[in-house]
Amino acid sequence: MAESERSSLSAHFSFDRHLRWPIISSGLLIVAVAVWLGLKIPNGILNYPDELLTAERTREMLLQGRGSVYFNFHHTFAKPPLQYWLTTLTLPRFQNPTTAVRLWPLLYGLLTAIAVGGLAFLIDPKRPWLIPLSIAIFVSCPLFSTEATRALLDTGLMFFTTAAIGFAQLARRNPAWWPAVAVTCWLGALQKIPIIFLVWLIIVLVRLSAPGERERIRRGWLTGSALLAAALILIWPLVQFWKYQMPPMKAFAGDDLNALFGQRQLGARPYFEVLDGLLLSGWAGGAFALIAAIAFLFSRRRDVPAAVSEMSILSLALIVLAVLCNFRSVRYVLPIVPCLCVVLAFFLLQLLEQTGKVRAGAIAFIALLVSSGFLQAEIKMHHRGRDASHEQRVAQKLGEWQRTSASTVLIEPSERKRDLRSTAFYLFHGNLRFAVKRWTVEQLRESSLPQPVVGVCLARDFASVQTIFPEARAELVHDQFICWQAAPSL
Repeated sequence: MAESERSSLSAHFSFDRHLRWPIISSGLLIVAVAVWLGLKIPNGILNYPDELLTAERTREMLLQGRGSVYFNFHHTFAKPPLQYWLTTLTLPRFQNPTTAVRLWPLLYGLLTAIAVGGLAFLIDPKRPWLIPLSIAIFVSCPLFSTEATRALLDTGLMFFTTAAIGFAQLARRNPAWWPAVAVTCWLGALQKIPIIFLVWLIIVLVRLSAPGERERIRRGWLTGSALLAAALILIWPLVQFWKYQMPPMKAFAGDDLNALFGQRQLGARPYFEVLDGLLLSGWAGGAFALIAAIAFLFSRRRDVPAAVSEMSILSLALIVLAVLCNFRSVRYVLPIVPCLCVVLAFFLLQLLEQTGKVRAGAIAFIALLVSSGFLQAEIKMHHRGRDASHEQRVAQKLGEWQRTSASTVLIEPSERKRDLRSTAFYLFHGNLRFAVKRWTVEQLRESSLPQPVVGVCLARDFASVQTIFPEARAELVHDQFICWQAAPSL
């Protein structure tokens, strides 16, 4: 064997030994977290409104077809279809619907943990222990575990964003990876919103502003990939516009913007809810992650990889935009939480490479950060709202009485006071087959709704219902809820 071949083979086995224990420890950690969270997802009755929207849109897609997204048996253009498509594979096949709709966010979360490890390796292959450290900080983050066990769309968007950032790092050396960023940008838009396009733009601007990076960007690959991403992203809204006359302003979750901004005026009285969720109630380590990102932003050290500085700028830019836009939930910055975890891990690894008290302090801090993160996540996942079992039984009774000829109504005492659970709760748990109207007693009185009518109200409001429909009869009285029907024949 030639000397050069022996040297190459020796380097290969040395490289494998270099990574073996970091990868094994990372794998064991991800498996342990998968088992822990896998035991959590079947628990409880679906009652969180956003989870029920995912479940009900999937159920109606099974009833009416996968060509569009439906809610309350009407087309809804609030969200794109990818996770609903995936959930149609599990909802009819799992006996526990809670598990069926939460399985995909859990899988997305575990894939994100793997992507975090890959991103850590790309940042600095010479520091293999950055991989398990980044994963440990990420999976112990309560924002990860709580979202990975709820049937929401944010975990999927977080995975595609992390994958896109990883592909962008690969494109730093080989521009042929830019099309992979375009594909993940498209999948992210099919999952929730095309935020990856904004992430991509920030990355390109950062690299164009750095002289050393500017020379590495191959404009042909980059421009072609951006055009490819734009073309792919437009497919779904164009199909909805052509087949179902979707209003153009409702493309890309356009009808959800009021909720996104909390129905507040842009730039008026910032409430900093995103920072509160990221730094205080959402993640105890969030403040340290932001400090690390700011430190790398102003660092003059040459041993800091360009990818770390880039991810620091990206994370801070998106957080600043979220604060300026007064976004109402930390979930809107969830896609860059993996970046913050990797940046914090790199900062802590630099301390671990020191000697004496600095290293001992770093070890103690990491142990405290990870253990407190898991404890905080366990507490948050055990936090439950009021019992939903009584109302679930009433919803099921409503489903039994619903029929083609009857209108279905949910009665509230007033527009401001919502004592009944969401419309999605009754649609999903009642397995309803027709649309539901949600009215106050006053609206019901003014509607002149023809009989037969079936509905649900609170016991205290049933007397008001009987003044409108003297024939109304209680079919089920359960706790404080009444399922009733009114028909001329009664």
